[in-house]
Amino acid sequence: MVKIKEIMTKNPVTVEANKTVREAINIMSEKKIGSLLVYKDNEIVGILEENDIITNVLFKDLNPYVVKVESVMSVPFVIQEDKTDNEASDMMYHHKVRHLAVSVNGKIEGIVSMQDLLRPVYTGRSIWA
Repeated sequence: MVKIKEIMTKNPVTVEANKTVREAINIMSEKKIGSLLVYKDNEIVGILEENDIITNVLFKDLNPYVVKVESVMSVPFVIQEDKTDNEASDMMYHHKVRHLAVSVNGKIEGIVSMQDLLRPVYTGRSIWA
């Protein structure tokens, strides 16, 4: 088992809560990522995952050029940096999410994705060795 602090992305990409979903999509596309942490007044208030865009914007036929991120974001599920990859996998499965915010000393400092957990399975070797 591997500690989350060893595989998490530190300083994750963020978006302001008052930005449009289209602006968020542009950031996600440019950075080739599946989620953004959402902040307001210098505090993390949510997470925007690809699935939030699909179910809360596209499925409802809303205009991504008008809809604000804060109206379709999710509350992030948070895991402590000293937890293991197995615990993260269990949390993702239980909550049906692909990304978890990572807490370091009570502050969100990173993000861990399903891809971070699966990489060794696909390559057939550990990336942490």
